Amino acid sequence: MEVVEIKERKDLIKCFQAFKELRPHLVDVESFVNQVIEQQKEGYLVCAVFDDQESNSAAAVIGYRPMTTLAWGRCIYIDDLSTRAVFRNKGYGTLLLRHVINLAEQQGYAMVHLDTGYTRHAAHRAYLRNGFQFSCHHLSLTCQQKST
Repeated sequence: MEVVEIKERKDLIKCFQAFKELRPHLVDVESFVNQVIEQQKEGYLVCAVFDDQESNSAAAVIGYRPMTTLAWGRCIYIDDLSTRAVFRNKGYGTLLLRHVINLAEQQGYAMVHLDTGYTRHAAHRAYLRNGFQFSCHHLSLTCQQKST
């Protein structure tokens, strides 16, 4: 099984279902593709794995971006990692995770970071198996839109 870098609109369409399982708020393919294209302009990268049984839709996807911060230095941040339910337990998520870790190591990044939901216990086990540690809490605030 190989990891494929996804750059073209037609290939992003094939990734929609895998992303939607992680991000159920994604409404339709067109707005998803447009959003990813905007994120790609900011350095966001997408890779996918396709199962031999279904070549028209990705079995698993990862979205990540290189960044530099005062806290972490040069690092890669994983925004999204999702394996479609019908393809879980085949090692596709681990393959994508290892791909990004190897890329970070080869390109001299100091760290790989990601956030994960509190109740995603299966994901936590996978991350811990792959060398990640719980190192911080992530907080968020939804801004109220002000009229101008």
